[in-house]
Amino acid sequence: MAFYATNFIFDDIPSEFYNLRLGVFNSAGEDISAGSDDVNLLTQKLYRRPIPLFWGAEQTPVLTFPLSVYSTSEITAQNYSDIAGWLFGQQNYKELRVCQNDMADVYFNCFLTAPQIVREGNIIRGFTTTAICDSPWGWKESKHYTYTYNTNYYTTDNIAFLNESANSFYTFPTEVKITANLYGGSVTITNTSDGSRQSVLTVLPNEVITINSDLQTISSDLITYPLYNFNLNFPRFIRGTNNLVITGNIYQLEITTPVAVKISG
Repeated sequence: MAFYATNFIFDDIPSEFYNLRLGVFNSAGEDISAGSDDVNLLTQKLYRRPIPLFWGAEQTPVLTFPLSVYSTSEITAQNYSDIAGWLFGQQNYKELRVCQNDMADVYFNCFLTAPQIVREGNIIRGFTTTAICDSPWGWKESKHYTYTYNTNYYTTDNIAFLNESANSFYTFPTEVKITANLYGGSVTITNTSDGSRQSVLTVLPNEVITINSDLQTISSDLITYPLYNFNLNFPRFIRGTNNLVITGNIYQLEITTPVAVKISG
C-alpha cells in the first residue's frame, strides 16, 4: 500500500465511524504498488520482419491496488458484518478518498473486491481487499466553464481552453451546452490545436443543445432529432491548452470536462 494516510472515506462514510485505519500487515517498510496508466501495445508480427508493425497503444488496464485496513480495537462478528455491508458487495462504483494532504482533491471510482479477514488468534483485527477502479487513473472534480456573449446577430470569439486532465489521449467533455441567440442559424467550434477540427451545428432561435462527447449523444430542448443538424464531430480536447474559435449565432457556451489524475494506489 503506497498511501501514508491512516484514514479514508468510502461512499461518503469516514473510516473513523468504524474505528478503522489504513495500514500494512507484516511489512518491513518497503512497498511496491500499481501506478496509473499503463499501456497495451497493439502490434502485428510479420514473418522474417524483426520489428513488429505498430498500430497504436491503449491506456489499459484499469487501475487496481491493494488496501490493508485494521482496527485499534477488537472487531466483533457483528462489527465486521456492518463493515462488510458498507465496503463490499456493492452494485455500482463508489468513491474512495484517501485522507492525505497531497490527495485532498483526488478520488477513485472503484469496487472493493476479494476481502480477506486478518485475525490474531480468534480475534478479527482487520482485513485486506483490492480496489478495482473504473479507469486507469484517479479523478479530480470535473471542471466547468461558462462563456456568455451579447445579443449580436453573429459572434466570433477566441478561447484558450486549458484541459487539465492527465489523460495523454483526447479528453471528451461530458457536457458541451450551446444556447443559441434570438436569431438562430449556425454555431461552429473550431479547435485549431487539433488540426482545426470543427464541430458544426444548425440551431433554432434560443435553442439549447447539449452534447455529451464521452457517450456521443446530443439533445435539444426544441427538436426531437438534433443529430441531423450536427456534423458528428463531437468536441474533444488535447492535453494542455486548446485554442478554440467560436463563431455563429450563439448566446452562451458551457463546457464540463473530467480531470484524470495519474497517481499510484
